[in-house]
Amino acid sequence: MTRYSLPDKMFISTLQYTHTRNLFLISMSIVYTFAFASLYWQQAGLYSDNGVLPLRLQIQQQEKVKPFIVKLATLFHWTPYRIMECILLISILLSSSMILFKCLRTSVTFAILWLAYYSCFQIAGQFLYFQWDTLLLEAGFLTILVAPMRILYLKRKQVEDFLYQDRITLWLIRWLAFRLLFASGIVKLTGGDKTWWALTATTFHYQSQCIPTPLAYYAHHTPIWLHKLSTALVYMFMSGTGILFFSPFRLHRIIAFIIQSSLQILIALTGNYNFFNFLTIIVCFGLIDDRFLGYSQWESVDGDEHKRKRSFSWIITLFRRLIHLFILITYIYLTIRWFGIHLDKKRQIIITNITFTRAQFDLFLKRFLPVCLFLAWCSLVFTIGRSVFISIRRPTKIYAKIFHALVTITYGILAMSLFFVSMVPFTVIERQTSKALPYELQSWYNKFQDYHVFNAYGLFRSMTGVDGRPELIIEGAISTKNPKWKEYEFFYKPGSLSTAPPFVAPHQPRLDWQMWFAALSHYQHEPWLAFFLYRLLTNQREVLRLIQMNPFPTTPPKQIRVLLYRYNFTTPPSKDYWQRELINQEWFPTITLESQWFMSYIEQLNVTQIDKPLSNSIVLDIIRSISDLMNGTIFTWFPVVIALVFLVLRKLLCTKPHKPIVMKRDNEWYQPLSSKDKDN
Repeated sequence: MTRYSLPDKMFISTLQYTHTRNLFLISMSIVYTFAFASLYWQQAGLYSDNGVLPLRLQIQQQEKVKPFIVKLATLFHWTPYRIMECILLISILLSSSMILFKCLRTSVTFAILWLAYYSCFQIAGQFLYFQWDTLLLEAGFLTILVAPMRILYLKRKQVEDFLYQDRITLWLIRWLAFRLLFASGIVKLTGGDKTWWALTATTFHYQSQCIPTPLAYYAHHTPIWLHKLSTALVYMFMSGTGILFFSPFRLHRIIAFIIQSSLQILIALTGNYNFFNFLTIIVCFGLIDDRFLGYSQWESVDGDEHKRKRSFSWIITLFRRLIHLFILITYIYLTIRWFGIHLDKKRQIIITNITFTRAQFDLFLKRFLPVCLFLAWCSLVFTIGRSVFISIRRPTKIYAKIFHALVTITYGILAMSLFFVSMVPFTVIERQTSKALPYELQSWYNKFQDYHVFNAYGLFRSMTGVDGRPELIIEGAISTKNPKWKEYEFFYKPGSLSTAPPFVAPHQPRLDWQMWFAALSHYQHEPWLAFFLYRLLTNQREVLRLIQMNPFPTTPPKQIRVLLYRYNFTTPPSKDYWQRELINQEWFPTITLESQWFMSYIEQLNVTQIDKPLSNSIVLDIIRSISDLMNGTIFTWFPVVIALVFLVLRKLLCTKPHKPIVMKRDNEWYQPLSSKDKDN
């Protein structure tokens, strides 16, 4: 019989989540750093007094609710812009320090980061209102619960890095990942878009998405049959594996994590979605455990590697494998049947077509969504019960049992409350299920709706750019008579036909993104665009920093026009990446500073040029001048890279070799292995 050293305590599970929690917290610190650094680099051009969307306009529109930044500005007798600038810089410093120092990764510091991002979100208007911004707010709120509930996470050497509520808090992260991914797959069909139903959406997606990557150019030119097959697999991977999130079998959850993470990596390689794909992978960390990360739980004292098998253990193993095989066969069968996948021997291609109707799909969703909610509820109840049992069984002293049990029960009640309220935005994908929810849940959701701790998700409900990618091109001229038009070039959005699509992530160029949305709309619905054109007419330095090339560096243009083109990828081999066709030569009326209708609109909204400088701050101005030396992508990476370099150096130079604690098995109860190296 294998012999182990005697532990004083008992524990029920072979799985731990300590390192999973630490990985989640350090990853969230990285995402926060990306988000704050990217926004800081663009702040002057977007939100200064002479920016595209000055903060004073946002403040005027929120007279009923006083934003947090305005309250701070009143308290410190400073301008809201300067307060926002300080918040961004302090948040960058704090989040990057949290990457390096584990003691800073606590509920208090993550609450500070959440409040900082929410305060910016609250006042920043449409430039910050994307699904990944609301996802960061919800994930950031849950991170406050995942992190240790203390000011500084200072741990004595003899005390192991273990929290009884880890299973519960990481389950909430898993539930968020399920809602995000399941809904993102389902809405593509509930939206009724013809391209998604025909499985041809990706034949347009790679070129019509906001900012393609270089790989998107080649993905666009893959055969149509491969596009249709990949779209069908996206449905099955994104939504079909969602049910595995709540499986009692660890293997199913690990497979779901690998599938979802691989899918996000492929999406990131073909499209620039800032920190969104990384954040999606992070919320999938709720599916894994320490064993998956390579941390063993026990080590034997003697060299005997053969353990005495319990009676009938082979029957249990066989039963589990049969379940795994049944689920695999069922998944493959449903994929082939629902999407009619078969081989066309004549053309040597795989044929893929949806075999169900819209009515059949609606009926399936009506029946399946309540099943998902029930399974999720059962999974949460089991997780809470197991955590409470561990908190009672593991401590040796009676007061420790009572304390940890009360804390774990509190977390369980909170998790159950968050689960029920979050069903309100999640069930919008199916009306009948949404209507069946109690009214009290809707009431509670309405109370917290403005804080975005519960959100509805679903990207690319409908496919744009089916006839070609609409793209706005801004041109200026130095004279009004016989004008010679010159084109403004942006950093990332398509413009020059020979410029290859870039890799931008995790930076989000918010002006480029809004230009993409504007091309899909009408200029009367995009008032910020008029402000942007006015800044170009005055050669406003802060705004010009957001674009790559100003054709009028010395003298501002006399007039500006906006043209609407239809862009398409060229067919390789070609020296150009894009080809374009003019659709509307006057998408926005040609304007000058003498255009009465235009200037009256600018004056009415109080966007006219302000010559009064900002309040002096030598430190803030120096930091801003340093950031001006880098482009947005480099500056977004800069604090994260610096923190990771120091982290690696500290690991190499200061960490002692890991010596695992040896454990004993006694009456089938286990004590999880503690790690000596708890720095990160």
